[in-house]
Amino acid sequence: MPAGQTVITGGTAGVGLALARRLAQRGERVVVCGRDRTRVADADAIPGIDAIRCDLAVESDIASLAAELRARGGIRLLVNNAAVQFGYRVTKHDHDTVLRDIDTEIGTNLTGPVKLTALTLPLMLPGSTIVNITSALALTPKRSAPLYCATKAALRSYTTALRYQLADDERGIRVTEAMLPLVDTAMTAGRGKGKISPEQAVKELLDGLDRDRPVVHVGKIRALVTLHRLSPALAARLLRDS
Repeated sequence: MPAGQTVITGGTAGVGLALARRLAQRGERVVVCGRDRTRVADADAIPGIDAIRCDLAVESDIASLAAELRARGGIRLLVNNAAVQFGYRVTKHDHDTVLRDIDTEIGTNLTGPVKLTALTLPLMLPGSTIVNITSALALTPKRSAPLYCATKAALRSYTTALRYQLADDERGIRVTEAMLPLVDTAMTAGRGKGKISPEQAVKELLDGLDRDRPVVHVGKIRALVTLHRLSPALAARLLRDS
């Protein structure tokens, strides 16, 4: 069995759960977290997976999760996968709701992963890996989810800078960005075409990690990255109303 534990946020559904299942089948010690108590209980019943309730938008929850992970030992893989996306028109959203949603979206997608990474860095084992899950929307935003796009762009930048910082860390910690296309999950229900399955996303993600890639482009992302490099305006038009 591989040394150390694997930690996956947002690991009770979608891509996170598919990844947790795959790694547990390999015999790894997998710990997942999620906000929904029912999903946490369901994930905890899967052999090889321990599930902990944690809302990444709540700092005390992050601290409690980090303390629990510390009690369990070192970490060999941390996957910051959890994310929420609220689609709304800012001018038509009521005041109280928009403030609540802003805190939830930024906390879950950006400050939560940053805080959890900071608290768990002392637990990272030699040769361990931090994976931050981003999106094509980190390159160019869409109309319906401005804050989600902003958080993914910020997480992308943070990931690159963290990689620079840890380049000379004696433990040899890898920092990887995994940029996903539209994946068939509850978050994407009812929108978009050409979705890939969570299982396919996981397969390509793990292949990229095995190849030691600092940035893993899943699905058709590589083509979009190339298009964005050649014609940012065209890429923007394609994603604006996606």
